[in-house]
Amino acid sequence: MSEWPPTNYVVTHFWIIPILQITHILAIAVAFGAVLMVNARILGLNGEGRSVAQTTNRYMPWMWWGLVFIVASGVGMLFGDTVRNLLNAIYWTKMTLVVITVAISIWFHKGILRDIREDHDIGGGEKSVAILLIVLWIMIMFGGRWIAYAPT
Repeated sequence: MSEWPPTNYVVTHFWIIPILQITHILAIAVAFGAVLMVNARILGLNGEGRSVAQTTNRYMPWMWWGLVFIVASGVGMLFGDTVRNLLNAIYWTKMTLVVITVAISIWFHKGILRDIREDHDIGGGEKSVAILLIVLWIMIMFGGRWIAYAPT
């Protein structure tokens, strides 16, 4: 993979990595901001004038589009330093957390919307998962920063 044409292109064009990093960071801000808005509403911390369904419908597209740009820019950055990333345990921990967090997000937010349509009150279980999702996203962000400093 370190000899693939995309890798060679990224390595030989110095401006690509900074652009990918900027895109990655801005996409993280968008996605995490949306996660915070939805989960803060579930926790009753904001958006009292809107229902959880309205808040979810408003912000989840931002989260998913942010995730698309996170993945695209992340794959691009992977080509910039393939060996270091693929041999890094923190990288694989972060990727595992991303998969787990996305799966929980899909399950949770679809369930929340279904329960709301059935006039189900948001209970402690839903609030616990909302907190868990926030913590998981923070762990993913820490993992992203830690990759650069972890020995391979």
